[in-house]
Parts: sequence; structure tokens; C-alpha cells
Amino acid sequence: MTTEEKAEWFDVATRFSLGANINLVMKSRKDGISKWAIIDTKNNKVLNSNFEWEDEPPSANSRDEAFLIRTRFDFETAVNLFQQFKMFSEEG
Repeated sequence: MTTEEKAEWFDVATRFSLGANINLVMKSRKDGISKWAIIDTKNNKVLNSNFEWEDEPPSANSRDEAFLIRTRFDFETAVNLFQQFKMFSEEG
């Protein structure tokens, strides 16, 4: 597979594994802007901007604006958030 072919796969990827049951998941894409969430798939929890795990509501209708602000990020912010979370959780 060429580098260009790999880049095409990356461009359409919607989920990346970050660890055992933790995934970085694209939750929406609107006007070329993607929103990502860090999901604990085993426990159906999502990491929020306060470095806390909270329940992922079962339907989009039950996710209010405050929830989306706390738990949905651009790609770089999501990656940085997870790296910080991992660093702090390993220290404690």
C-alpha cells in the first residue's frame, strides 16, 4: 500500500484505538469539521474536558449542548486531552 493510499484510509477513519477499551471516535462531521470523543467502550463512558468519565447518553436527543461542549472536540484537542489524562492518571 502506498503512502497516498494509507493517507486516503486515514482521511476516512472514524475510530482509533487508544488502549484496551478506549477509543477516539469521530461522532459527527458537519461542513468539513469533525467532532471527536474519547470513549470507554466497555463501560459506555466518555471522557469530558474535566478529565472525568461520564455516561454516554443512549440517543442524540438526550445529549444537550453542555454535554456536547464537555465531551466533543476537534481531533488535536481530543488527542491532547487524552495524553494529559493518561499522564495524570499514571502519576496518581
